[in-house]
Amino acid sequence: MSISVLKFGGTSVKNISRIHHVADVVAKCGSAKSVVVVSAMGDTTDYLYSLAKQCATVPNKRELDLLLSTGEQVSIALLALTLQEKGINAKSFTGSQIGITTDNSHSTARILDICRDTLKKALEDHDVVVVAGFQGLSESGEITTLGRGGSDTTAVALAAACGATTCDIYTDVDGIFTTDPNKIAEAQIIPTICYDEVLELARVGAQVLHPRAVELAKEYNIQVRVRNTFNPAHQGTIINGENKVERIRKVSGIAVDGNQAHVTFAGVPVDFPFIGTTLDCLGKQNVSVDMVSQNIDFANRTKCLSLAIKYEDLDSAILILQELKQACGANDLIVDKEVAKVSIIGTGLGNSQEASTKLLSVLEDHSIYVKLLYCGESRISCLIPTAAANHAAALLHREFKLNELSTNTLVRSA
Repeated sequence: MSISVLKFGGTSVKNISRIHHVADVVAKCGSAKSVVVVSAMGDTTDYLYSLAKQCATVPNKRELDLLLSTGEQVSIALLALTLQEKGINAKSFTGSQIGITTDNSHSTARILDICRDTLKKALEDHDVVVVAGFQGLSESGEITTLGRGGSDTTAVALAAACGATTCDIYTDVDGIFTTDPNKIAEAQIIPTICYDEVLELARVGAQVLHPRAVELAKEYNIQVRVRNTFNPAHQGTIINGENKVERIRKVSGIAVDGNQAHVTFAGVPVDFPFIGTTLDCLGKQNVSVDMVSQNIDFANRTKCLSLAIKYEDLDSAILILQELKQACGANDLIVDKEVAKVSIIGTGLGNSQEASTKLLSVLEDHSIYVKLLYCGESRISCLIPTAAANHAAALLHREFKLNELSTNTLVRSA
């Protein structure tokens, strides 16, 4: 049985007119059966979160999941109604109704299992199964959400569960670009890219796919296509496991993540195990730290610790960090919200000193101050002032010749 798995993001179902368009795309997909995963309409999730913030400074995550999960329920019902009106045998399902089981981590839940019998029965009874992305039911019976971009993960997980080999992710652009085309006109579309590079792009804030969606696609060898809802004839970007290639140049893309905060502890006693204690406490509250640096003043027997954390986690993090400040007797806790993370992505960057040297030299030549730096196997990231982020991305895009589409080719290894 031919099964298509399609996912449509919030911009694709922003209003009723767009929902009708999505229904037309689904009707023309050409498969006997389809699983269609849908996000909340437009900015619904942001709106619901703003309501929660008006009620609580730091909203309880369990209640927040209950609230945010309602957004997708609206969009799946509207799309199912539209498909039914067109004579298509369709039915909508929430995450729990289709059998998506998650762990107990509210707001960042991970999918543990999908009831294949429930999914199989839904596909036997209906030609199109419309599923709410972003949500599931925990082992303890609580509604959970998968975090920002979680609908991508839902779609790939359902593709794996129903045995599909391809998952189409529909958005409002023609595919994955070398950088944000809305901010840098020279951005070029990438026809084909491997899982690992997309994973790094996703982790550093590029609006491509949810990282866990890429991890699942890689694990189950599912080809993912990023396509444009409003230009469905375009092939888009194909993401697959091709690894027998070498790029003419190592850097494949540049990402800017403005969802960052820079936290600095000054005057921490040198003997206090601050890094381990801090990361442990933050990790228990699902607050991830991407970059860390530590400077020691041996003369005064103190140290200074700097962290880069997601801005959305800042309120939760500050409560923890204030307690740590009191516990260790640090002199000061400084929070800078006007920062952004700029990253270059590419296979093998960890083995290329040339790439990091170029990055730092370009930024230094244009008086852009680097607050924190991270060098990994497939990416190099720096934390810089927000005001300079887009300029820095444009400079690096040219420096690494990403604006030259002819150099974005692949050559087979011997």
